[in-house]
Amino acid sequence: MIIPTRQFGPVDIDEEKIVSMPKGMPGFPGKERYILLSHEEIDPILTFQSVEDPDLAFALMDPFLFLTEYAIDLDAAVKEMNWAVEKPEELFLYTIINASGDCPEEITANLAGPLLVHTGLNEALQLLIPDERYSPKHSIFAAEEERAEG
Repeated sequence: MIIPTRQFGPVDIDEEKIVSMPKGMPGFPGKERYILLSHEEIDPILTFQSVEDPDLAFALMDPFLFLTEYAIDLDAAVKEMNWAVEKPEELFLYTIINASGDCPEEITANLAGPLLVHTGLNEALQLLIPDERYSPKHSIFAAEEERAEG
């Protein structure tokens, strides 16, 4: 199946890898089917591309690459979605990245609204984390900046 994308042009995807968001993506009603795309030139950032809308895509990143102490309880989300988890490796947690400027130091991650993907079921859920330790605009270079200053 070929889908149009704004960032990468037409992309040939395997329909079996389409990720469903049964509860939708907050703020984007009716957009419930996505595909995870990876490209070497933007690694370790992934693109969560809407299958229904070529202009709708989210940049994702593993939060543990820049915040090793990031810790949230996934049990409630797994229960809410009625997911059976046979192996922990079926669950992937990503943060949505905002890179709206030309300055890499301004790239932020939404730690308060991570995306949980169950690869065994090809389903995802955006979590809302009510923990003041986790900002929706966390600088992904904050740890490096703190080490450089310290």
